[in-house]
Amino acid sequence: AYLSGCPRRARRDDVPRQELQRREDEAAKQRRLAETAPLMAKWVWLMFWLVIPTELASLLTADFVTQAFPAAEAVGRVLEILCNLAYALFLWKLTPVLREYRTAALCQLAVMLVSLVLLILPEKPALILLLGIPSIIVSFYGSYVEFFAHAQAVEPLDADLAAGWRKLWKLFLLTLGALVFLFFSMFMGAFVVVLAALAAVGLAIYYAVTRMIYLWRTAKRFREWTPPALPPSSAVL
Repeated sequence: AYLSGCPRRARRDDVPRQELQRREDEAAKQRRLAETAPLMAKWVWLMFWLVIPTELASLLTADFVTQAFPAAEAVGRVLEILCNLAYALFLWKLTPVLREYRTAALCQLAVMLVSLVLLILPEKPALILLLGIPSIIVSFYGSYVEFFAHAQAVEPLDADLAAGWRKLWKLFLLTLGALVFLFFSMFMGAFVVVLAALAAVGLAIYYAVTRMIYLWRTAKRFREWTPPALPPSSAVL
């Protein structure tokens, strides 16, 4: 039609093809969601509930608790390892959704193994430094991969939530930066230490609460998702 000198008619003829392609792309996206939504709904929901025992483990290993109840530290360490193992398992179960979840799971397992080694072996500063620094780096990378995997998985359903997951990584780094500054502020006077401690605690609480909310919202979005009724492809011809 275009070669015969009717470009307008050619453009009109292209409309059904474009609409057909759009609907085929949408159908492919919905089929993919039908495969991944049950996995995300189940395992991210369990990740959300795992936050509670994880925070309990952190509480049991806090200095003010261990000073009053020395046996609480061992219980907290064991609970922390079990929570890390469960979290790694949940991430691994999401591998069919995105391969990045497997990477995050392996990072989580590596951090857990280091924690287990440090728990069993006698405390030596050289050993803690040798294993601790690589463990921190792996933990950073694992968190980065996990957050961006969550963002990519939920983006077809909620672009704002996906953007929130990507911003959470920056908040994670900001929180760690505040903790590092708190350590160095011990050489700067009591007033600076108090301000740094308040900032670090405030950011840590805000980060933990935000991450928990995002896990809940992500699981909720997938639990509520239902496949839409798509018209047959032939309807556009």
